[in-house]
Amino acid sequence: MRCWLFAGIWICSAAGLMGQTSREAYRQDYDAWREVHGNLERDAGSGGATLIPQVDRAAARVAAFGTNRAAYAKAAAQTAAQQRQILQAGTTRLSPDLAPPALAALVTGELQTVTKTITRFAEDRDRGIQQLRQSLERERDALAALNDAIQARQKAVTTTTAAGTALEQVRIRAAEMIGSETSALSQNSVQLEKETAAWAAYYEGLAKAIQLANAPPPPRVEVTTVAPRNDNGPGIPRARYVGAWTYPVSNGVFHGAQPEFVDLVVHDTNGHADGALFARFKLSGTATDPLVRFDFQGDFAAAPLQRFPLMTSEGTAGTIELIPGPAFNLLEVNFVADPRQGKINVGNFILVKK
Repeated sequence: MRCWLFAGIWICSAAGLMGQTSREAYRQDYDAWREVHGNLERDAGSGGATLIPQVDRAAARVAAFGTNRAAYAKAAAQTAAQQRQILQAGTTRLSPDLAPPALAALVTGELQTVTKTITRFAEDRDRGIQQLRQSLERERDALAALNDAIQARQKAVTTTTAAGTALEQVRIRAAEMIGSETSALSQNSVQLEKETAAWAAYYEGLAKAIQLANAPPPPRVEVTTVAPRNDNGPGIPRARYVGAWTYPVSNGVFHGAQPEFVDLVVHDTNGHADGALFARFKLSGTATDPLVRFDFQGDFAAAPLQRFPLMTSEGTAGTIELIPGPAFNLLEVNFVADPRQGKINVGNFILVKK
């Protein structure tokens, strides 16, 4: 009986135990991170190198948030595992053999025999027989009381067994539910650690992009004996490609994967292009990594469309095309990289010059 009660208490309090671990630590870290993060991507295009300390603070805040959140998920998984282990232990059942059917049948038979004997001697006036009949009546009363006690005991055993069976079914279902919860919490903690690492890489890339956008252009080498390697042709100055470009906050034009932000920097050294692109996209399809980073370089061609080979931060090759937009401060970008699992390898969008 005590085992049934103990299991019942665990079943009723399983959800309550999960909530005893405080969530305030990682919730406060989340609020602090979002406050520092603010409009960091939007301001990155105009804030200059002064935003680097804010990027560092945001990276530190999101690291603390991710660490505490993953720790909470692990603690919740451990608590659920302990609960499941306790609920998986079998309960002690009350044995019905404490009042076996053979004993009940024996008492009933004896009661019937004694009752018949009393009836047989009811009219006999012999004093000895009358004393025997009185003794039999006392035996009959004792057997009747014992028979009532056995029947009451059998009813109690039946009721208790039914209650124990119902509780056992609840225990099994609760153990199964907590087992599923334990598995989900364990997987969630692993995913949270990956997400924290992704945010760290994101802020590292954002800081690099801000530094590139605000870095002074490399010194131009004046060559007097060798003519420039290429020209863009009449009416298409290199200024249409060179400089710092960004994806507009609103009314952005794109095809395919939708950018959340894009930073592109293109330098020109005597007809040679050198650039870097850093972007974050909204996930869709099979893509699991929203970040795209690559560098490119090559000679400017004597044509409106400029095509250069690129190399992503993961070592994947591809090409990027720069196409002048309908206005002087617009540039269409089209890139294609070799497929890589979970990565966005195709993009097309229009950027605005900073």
